[in-house]
Amino acid sequence: MNVVPRSLFTTDALPERDRFAAWRALFAAHDLDADPHGFSGRIETTLIGPMALRVMSAAPQGPARSRSRIRRDGQDGFVLHLSRHAYSVETERGVAEVPAGAVSLNDLSQPYRRSRVPETDSLILAVPRASIATVLPDEDAMHGLILTGGAGRLLADHIRSLAAHSGAITATDAAPIAQATLHMVAACARPSLEGAARAAAPLEAARLRTAKRLIRGQLDTPPRVDAIARALGISRSQLYRLFEPEGGVARYRARQRLAAVRAALDNPLEPRSIGAIGEAYGFGSGAQLSRAFRETYGLTPRDYRVSRSSG
Repeated sequence: MNVVPRSLFTTDALPERDRFAAWRALFAAHDLDADPHGFSGRIETTLIGPMALRVMSAAPQGPARSRSRIRRDGQDGFVLHLSRHAYSVETERGVAEVPAGAVSLNDLSQPYRRSRVPETDSLILAVPRASIATVLPDEDAMHGLILTGGAGRLLADHIRSLAAHSGAITATDAAPIAQATLHMVAACARPSLEGAARAAAPLEAARLRTAKRLIRGQLDTPPRVDAIARALGISRSQLYRLFEPEGGVARYRARQRLAAVRAALDNPLEPRSIGAIGEAYGFGSGAQLSRAFRETYGLTPRDYRVSRSSG
Protein backbone atom coordinates (compact mmCIF):
# COMPACT_ATOMS: atom_id res chain seq x y z
CA MET A 1 0.00 0.00 0.00
CA ASN A 2 1.47 3.35 -1.10
CA VAL A 3 0.80 5.49 1.99
CA VAL A 4 1.48 9.21 2.23
CA PRO A 5 4.87 10.38 3.56
CA ARG A 6 5.32 10.48 7.32
CA SER A 7 8.21 11.60 9.51
CA LEU A 8 9.06 11.68 13.19
CA PHE A 9 11.31 14.02 15.11
CA THR A 10 12.06 13.59 18.80
CA THR A 11 14.57 15.14 21.15
CA ASP A 12 14.84 11.95 23.24
CA ALA A 13 18.09 10.74 21.67
CA LEU A 14 19.82 14.13 22.00
CA PRO A 15 21.91 15.35 24.95
CA GLU A 16 19.74 17.47 27.19
CA ARG A 17 21.81 20.59 26.52
CA ASP A 18 21.10 20.33 22.75
CA ARG A 19 17.41 19.52 22.84
CA PHE A 20 15.87 22.97 22.82
CA ALA A 21 18.27 24.27 20.15
CA ALA A 22 17.37 21.33 17.88
CA TRP A 23 13.66 21.90 18.51
CA ARG A 24 13.93 25.61 17.87
CA ALA A 25 15.74 24.94 14.57
CA LEU A 26 12.85 22.68 13.55
CA PHE A 27 10.41 25.56 14.18
CA ALA A 28 12.50 28.28 12.55
CA ALA A 29 9.35 30.08 11.38
CA HIS A 30 8.52 30.98 14.98
CA ASP A 31 10.12 32.62 17.97
CA LEU A 32 9.63 30.17 20.83
CA ASP A 33 8.96 31.24 24.41
CA ALA A 34 10.06 28.18 26.42
CA ASP A 35 12.34 27.09 29.23
CA PRO A 36 15.37 25.38 27.63
CA HIS A 37 16.18 23.53 30.86
CA GLY A 38 14.81 20.01 30.71
CA PHE A 39 13.05 20.67 27.41
CA SER A 40 11.73 17.72 25.42
CA GLY A 41 9.55 17.43 22.35
CA ARG A 42 8.16 14.97 19.86
CA ILE A 43 6.40 15.72 16.58
CA GLU A 44 5.03 13.39 13.92
CA THR A 45 4.20 14.87 10.51
CA THR A 46 1.97 13.40 7.82
CA LEU A 47 1.75 15.01 4.38
CA ILE A 48 -1.81 14.87 3.02
CA GLY A 49 -1.80 16.45 -0.42
CA PRO A 50 -0.80 20.11 0.06
CA MET A 51 -1.45 19.96 3.81
CA ALA A 52 0.82 18.90 6.66
CA LEU A 53 -0.78 17.33 9.72
CA ARG A 54 1.33 17.30 12.88
CA VAL A 55 0.83 15.59 16.20
CA MET A 56 3.01 17.30 18.79
CA SER A 57 3.87 16.71 22.41
CA ALA A 58 6.37 19.05 24.04
CA ALA A 59 7.26 20.95 27.16
CA PRO A 60 5.40 24.27 27.60
CA GLN A 61 6.10 26.70 24.78
CA GLY A 62 4.61 29.82 23.26
CA PRO A 63 5.23 30.32 19.52
CA ALA A 64 5.16 33.78 17.96
CA ARG A 65 5.46 35.37 14.52
CA SER A 66 6.92 38.87 14.65
CA ARG A 67 6.92 41.51 11.91
CA SER A 68 10.69 41.22 11.54
CA ARG A 69 10.56 37.42 11.20
CA ILE A 70 7.74 37.66 8.66
CA ARG A 71 9.84 40.07 6.58
CA ARG A 72 12.87 37.78 6.81
CA ASP A 73 11.35 34.43 5.88
CA GLY A 74 8.33 35.40 3.77
CA GLN A 75 6.46 32.29 4.89
CA ASP A 76 2.79 32.19 3.99
CA GLY A 77 -0.17 29.96 4.66
CA PHE A 78 -2.36 29.13 7.64
CA VAL A 79 -1.94 27.10 10.80
CA LEU A 80 -4.92 25.47 12.53
CA HIS A 81 -4.13 24.56 16.12
CA LEU A 82 -6.11 22.17 18.31
CA SER A 83 -4.91 21.86 21.91
CA ARG A 84 -6.05 20.02 25.00
CA HIS A 85 -5.13 23.13 27.00
CA ALA A 86 -6.67 26.59 27.11
CA TYR A 87 -4.38 29.39 25.94
CA SER A 88 -4.48 32.96 24.68
CA VAL A 89 -3.54 34.36 21.28
CA GLU A 90 -2.43 37.95 20.77
CA THR A 91 -2.84 39.51 17.33
CA GLU A 92 -2.98 43.13 16.22
CA ARG A 93 -6.71 42.99 16.95
CA GLY A 94 -6.08 42.27 20.63
CA VAL A 95 -5.88 39.24 22.89
CA ALA A 96 -8.35 36.35 22.56
CA GLU A 97 -8.85 33.39 24.85
CA VAL A 98 -8.95 29.97 23.21
CA PRO A 99 -10.78 27.27 25.19
CA ALA A 100 -9.33 23.77 25.39
CA GLY A 101 -10.57 21.74 22.43
CA ALA A 102 -11.27 24.75 20.20
CA VAL A 103 -9.58 25.29 16.84
CA SER A 104 -7.67 28.53 16.34
CA LEU A 105 -6.56 29.79 12.92
CA ASN A 106 -3.55 31.98 12.31
CA ASP A 107 -2.06 33.50 9.18
CA LEU A 108 1.72 33.10 8.98
CA SER A 109 1.97 36.39 7.10
CA GLN A 110 0.50 38.31 10.06
CA PRO A 111 1.95 38.74 13.56
CA TYR A 112 0.66 36.71 16.48
CA ARG A 113 1.82 35.29 19.80
CA ARG A 114 0.44 32.32 21.72
CA SER A 115 0.77 32.02 25.48
CA ARG A 116 3.05 29.35 26.86
CA VAL A 117 1.24 26.04 27.53
CA PRO A 118 2.21 22.37 27.31
CA GLU A 119 1.72 20.57 24.02
CA THR A 120 -0.07 17.34 24.86
CA ASP A 121 -0.83 15.52 21.61
CA SER A 122 -1.65 18.89 20.05
CA LEU A 123 -2.90 18.70 16.47
CA ILE A 124 -1.60 21.22 13.97
CA LEU A 125 -2.80 21.48 10.40
CA ALA A 126 -0.65 23.62 8.09
CA VAL A 127 -2.42 24.69 4.90
CA PRO A 128 -0.98 26.78 2.02
CA ARG A 129 -2.70 30.10 1.33
CA ALA A 130 -3.41 29.09 -2.27
CA SER A 131 -5.35 26.06 -1.06
CA ILE A 132 -7.43 28.09 1.41
CA ALA A 133 -8.10 30.71 -1.27
CA THR A 134 -9.78 28.12 -3.48
CA VAL A 135 -12.57 27.67 -0.92
CA LEU A 136 -12.55 31.02 0.92
CA PRO A 137 -11.99 34.15 -1.19
CA ASP A 138 -11.72 36.29 1.95
CA GLU A 139 -9.03 34.17 3.53
CA ASP A 140 -7.16 37.24 4.85
CA ALA A 141 -9.93 37.70 7.41
CA MET A 142 -9.29 34.27 8.94
CA HIS A 143 -6.33 35.41 11.03
CA GLY A 144 -7.19 35.06 14.71
CA LEU A 145 -10.44 33.16 14.24
CA ILE A 146 -11.41 30.83 17.08
CA LEU A 147 -13.89 28.13 16.14
CA THR A 148 -16.08 27.03 19.01
CA GLY A 149 -19.65 25.76 19.21
CA GLY A 150 -21.01 23.20 16.82
CA ALA A 151 -18.89 24.23 13.86
CA GLY A 152 -15.71 24.21 15.92
CA ARG A 153 -16.47 20.78 17.37
CA LEU A 154 -17.14 19.35 13.91
CA LEU A 155 -13.82 20.62 12.60
CA ALA A 156 -11.98 19.45 15.73
CA ASP A 157 -13.47 15.97 15.35
CA HIS A 158 -12.42 15.88 11.71
CA ILE A 159 -8.84 16.85 12.53
CA ARG A 160 -8.71 14.23 15.29
CA SER A 161 -10.01 11.60 12.86
CA LEU A 162 -7.33 12.56 10.32
CA ALA A 163 -4.67 12.11 12.99
CA ALA A 164 -6.08 8.80 14.18
CA HIS A 165 -6.13 7.33 10.67
CA SER A 166 -3.16 9.15 9.13
CA GLY A 167 -1.15 5.95 8.86
CA ALA A 168 -3.76 4.44 6.54
CA ILE A 169 -4.09 7.37 4.10
CA THR A 170 -2.80 6.36 0.67
CA ALA A 171 -1.21 8.62 -1.89
CA THR A 172 -4.28 8.05 -4.10
CA ASP A 173 -6.65 9.18 -1.36
CA ALA A 174 -4.58 12.16 -0.20
CA ALA A 175 -5.85 14.77 -2.69
CA PRO A 176 -9.58 14.01 -2.18
CA ILE A 177 -9.13 13.93 1.60
CA ALA A 178 -7.28 17.26 1.51
CA GLN A 179 -10.01 18.81 -0.62
CA ALA A 180 -12.74 17.54 1.70
CA THR A 181 -10.81 18.97 4.65
CA LEU A 182 -10.51 22.36 2.96
CA HIS A 183 -14.25 22.46 2.34
CA MET A 184 -14.89 21.56 5.98
CA VAL A 185 -12.57 24.34 7.13
CA ALA A 186 -14.43 26.77 4.88
CA ALA A 187 -17.86 25.58 6.03
CA CYS A 188 -16.91 25.87 9.70
CA ALA A 189 -15.07 29.20 9.37
CA ARG A 190 -17.63 30.97 7.18
CA PRO A 191 -20.19 31.66 9.96
CA SER A 192 -17.43 33.18 12.10
CA LEU A 193 -16.19 35.26 9.16
CA GLU A 194 -19.70 36.49 8.41
CA GLY A 195 -20.26 37.30 12.07
CA ALA A 196 -16.98 39.19 12.20
CA ALA A 197 -17.91 41.12 9.06
CA ARG A 198 -21.30 42.08 10.53
CA ALA A 199 -19.64 43.23 13.73
CA ALA A 200 -16.79 45.06 12.00
CA ALA A 201 -18.74 48.14 10.89
CA PRO A 202 -20.24 49.09 14.29
CA LEU A 203 -17.02 48.10 16.07
CA GLU A 204 -14.90 50.29 13.82
CA ALA A 205 -17.40 53.15 14.18
CA ALA A 206 -17.18 52.88 17.97
CA ARG A 207 -13.37 52.78 17.82
CA LEU A 208 -13.30 55.83 15.57
CA ARG A 209 -15.55 57.77 17.95
CA THR A 210 -13.29 56.88 20.87
CA ALA A 211 -10.14 57.76 18.94
CA LYS A 212 -11.61 61.13 17.96
CA ARG A 213 -12.50 61.84 21.58
CA LEU A 214 -8.95 61.00 22.67
CA ILE A 215 -7.44 63.23 19.98
CA ARG A 216 -9.74 66.13 20.88
CA GLY A 217 -8.58 65.76 24.46
CA GLN A 218 -4.93 66.40 23.57
CA LEU A 219 -5.00 69.14 20.95
CA ASP A 220 -2.24 71.06 22.69
CA THR A 221 0.35 68.30 22.16
CA PRO A 222 1.28 66.02 19.25
CA PRO A 223 -1.03 62.99 19.12
CA ARG A 224 0.29 59.94 20.97
CA VAL A 225 -0.60 57.46 18.25
CA ASP A 226 0.83 54.43 20.06
CA ALA A 227 -1.10 55.26 23.23
CA ILE A 228 -4.35 55.75 21.32
CA ALA A 229 -3.87 52.46 19.47
CA ARG A 230 -3.19 50.64 22.74
CA ALA A 231 -6.29 52.18 24.33
CA LEU A 232 -8.37 50.84 21.45
CA GLY A 233 -6.67 47.43 21.40
CA ILE A 234 -5.50 47.84 17.78
CA SER A 235 -2.25 48.44 15.91
CA ARG A 236 -0.95 51.76 14.57
CA SER A 237 -1.72 50.65 11.02
CA GLN A 238 -5.31 49.80 11.99
CA LEU A 239 -5.66 53.22 13.63
CA TYR A 240 -4.42 54.91 10.47
CA ARG A 241 -6.92 52.88 8.42
CA LEU A 242 -9.75 54.01 10.71
CA PHE A 243 -8.93 57.62 9.87
CA GLU A 244 -8.61 57.17 6.11
CA PRO A 245 -12.14 58.59 5.50
CA GLU A 246 -11.08 61.63 7.57
CA GLY A 247 -7.97 62.14 5.45
CA GLY A 248 -5.70 60.68 8.12
CA VAL A 249 -4.99 61.24 11.81
CA ALA A 250 -2.92 64.40 11.25
CA ARG A 251 -5.51 66.05 9.04
CA TYR A 252 -8.35 65.25 11.43
CA ARG A 253 -6.35 66.68 14.33
CA ALA A 254 -5.49 69.81 12.34
CA ARG A 255 -9.19 70.43 11.62
CA GLN A 256 -10.07 69.95 15.29
CA ARG A 257 -7.37 72.37 16.42
CA LEU A 258 -8.69 75.05 14.09
CA ALA A 259 -12.28 74.34 15.11
CA ALA A 260 -11.29 74.75 18.77
CA VAL A 261 -9.62 78.09 18.00
CA ARG A 262 -12.70 79.26 16.10
CA ALA A 263 -14.99 78.21 18.97
CA ALA A 264 -12.87 80.27 21.36
CA LEU A 265 -13.06 83.26 19.02
CA ASP A 266 -16.84 82.84 18.78
CA ASN A 267 -17.11 83.23 22.56
CA PRO A 268 -17.61 86.93 23.42
CA LEU A 269 -16.46 86.25 26.99
CA GLU A 270 -13.14 84.69 25.91
CA PRO A 271 -10.43 86.77 27.64
CA ARG A 272 -7.35 85.25 26.02
CA SER A 273 -5.44 86.86 23.20
CA ILE A 274 -5.35 85.20 19.80
CA GLY A 275 -1.75 84.16 20.42
CA ALA A 276 -2.65 82.55 23.76
CA ILE A 277 -5.56 80.71 22.19
CA GLY A 278 -3.34 79.42 19.38
CA GLU A 279 -0.70 78.30 21.85
CA ALA A 280 -3.34 76.44 23.90
CA TYR A 281 -4.19 74.37 20.84
CA GLY A 282 -0.68 73.54 19.72
CA PHE A 283 0.13 76.33 17.25
CA GLY A 284 3.76 77.27 17.63
CA SER A 285 3.47 80.81 16.30
CA GLY A 286 0.88 83.41 15.41
CA ALA A 287 1.96 83.24 11.77
CA GLN A 288 1.35 79.51 11.65
CA LEU A 289 -2.11 79.91 13.17
CA SER A 290 -3.00 82.85 10.90
CA ARG A 291 -1.99 80.99 7.75
CA ALA A 292 -3.86 77.78 8.63
CA PHE A 293 -6.95 79.64 9.85
CA ARG A 294 -7.17 81.77 6.71
CA GLU A 295 -6.75 78.73 4.43
CA THR A 296 -9.66 77.02 6.17
CA TYR A 297 -12.07 79.87 6.97
CA GLY A 298 -11.07 82.61 4.52
CA LEU A 299 -10.17 85.15 7.22
CA THR A 300 -7.30 85.66 9.62
CA PRO A 301 -8.13 84.95 13.28
CA ARG A 302 -8.01 88.69 14.02
CA ASP A 303 -10.40 89.57 11.20
CA TYR A 304 -12.67 86.68 12.23
CA ARG A 305 -12.84 87.95 15.83
CA VAL A 306 -13.59 91.45 14.66
CA SER A 307 -16.35 90.19 12.33
CA ARG A 308 -17.94 88.22 15.19
CA SER A 309 -17.82 91.12 17.61
CA SER A 310 -19.21 93.61 15.09
CA GLY A 311 -21.97 91.21 14.07
